[in-house]
Amino acid sequence: MVNAGTLCYVSADRYNHGDALFPDETLIALPRPLRAHRGRIIPNPPPRSGRPRADYGPAVVRTSYGPPSPAEDPELWGAAGVLKQLDPHGIRAGYAIREAFDQIYDGQRTGRWDYRQLMKTEKTHLGTLVEIAFQREFEFADGDDLDYSIAGVDVDCKWSRNLYEWEFPPEMYNRGDKIALVVWANDFTARWAMGLIRVTEQVLVPLGKQRDKKRRLNNAGRDRILWLVPGADLVRNTLLHIDQAKLERIVYATYGQTAITNLFRELTGVLVNRATVLTAAQQVDSAKRVRDARARLRPEGIVIFGHYIPHPEMAEQLGLPRPTLGRFVSTRLATWNPGDNEPFIELAGSKWRRARESDPAVTAPRLPEQGQDPN
Repeated sequence: MVNAGTLCYVSADRYNHGDALFPDETLIALPRPLRAHRGRIIPNPPPRSGRPRADYGPAVVRTSYGPPSPAEDPELWGAAGVLKQLDPHGIRAGYAIREAFDQIYDGQRTGRWDYRQLMKTEKTHLGTLVEIAFQREFEFADGDDLDYSIAGVDVDCKWSRNLYEWEFPPEMYNRGDKIALVVWANDFTARWAMGLIRVTEQVLVPLGKQRDKKRRLNNAGRDRILWLVPGADLVRNTLLHIDQAKLERIVYATYGQTAITNLFRELTGVLVNRATVLTAAQQVDSAKRVRDARARLRPEGIVIFGHYIPHPEMAEQLGLPRPTLGRFVSTRLATWNPGDNEPFIELAGSKWRRARESDPAVTAPRLPEQGQDPN
């Protein structure tokens, strides 16, 4: 007999809450009721070891080799042309990489923010997420044998946490010298790079004893890469680049609302992205926590600008970074007086500037809702 405090699981895919059971099927008793809410997760601190190598971008040329000319490899240059047309400055690719990192951290559910907190399998899976993010962002067709078809040519996406450590399986160099889109990013140095290379015997180190027969680039291969983005800034992981005391007041706060309030109190003048808000709050309605933080911080003179008009323009007028989609920036305000040299904005019939450390705290004005006139 199953008591009323359990949920009955019937067979492989059916369950009920006390209705007539199937007598010939095995029952497994599970706890009931299911929890409506889960507690806040306090993640383990990142270990001291395990950081990727601190690279900032491709190195200088080491050999006499260079990328092939368009005449030497028209297919590679055709793929390069499509990528450059889709993303001339690498902005879309950079955001796709940022999203892949944030997805693998899964801060809303795990509280994690650091690559070293990932499990080994998750670190391996990051490359797959980058590959998927690129295909979703650029809508590449599937390749016949490799990941993508770009300009009618099969291209395989290769990811490495350390620059130049991409690994190429035999099918890349034993079946017609395939093209690889090589991608690297480092969350600690906030840098990334992307290029194309034709994988041939001439650009690979000799085959070792490993069973999978994967090989890396030799020095000539490194110089043979046609760089599309030869090193660029990655959207910064906010929690990874702040001091320990501020970090602890945010990620180790007892409640999600406390964490969000501390986030915007401690990081004034810093762009905060949506993933950071989700990680700090660990709640489904994290946006509400930002709205509540605005109310809690107003008596301290702190306002939080979002990405909706007119907030970005107001932040820019004060000399703050301009919030883009899904990002925020906070600052403490003080009344502007004639003779002040700082820029100001007008709210509620008064002029306001960014507060100096010596300025006393005054209640900040309410920011206009999106689409409203600030005055």
